[in-house]
Amino acid sequence: MEISLVLIAALLYLGLALGFILVVDNLVGLVFRDSRTPLRLPSFDIGRAFAASQKFHRK
Repeated sequence: MEISLVLIAALLYLGLALGFILVVDNLVGLVFRDSRTPLRLPSFDIGRAFAASQKFHRK
């Protein structure tokens, strides 16, 4: 019983800490905007990937 309470408290603490870090990071990002253009991740088309995987699967 004691171990499970400690485990739940530890997980809640980690979740709150990570949430706090994300909030502070977003606020800092709003204040200090980068003047350079942001890096854009290449878009990933799931349909094309699925079609390609089916094509290779049939061979």
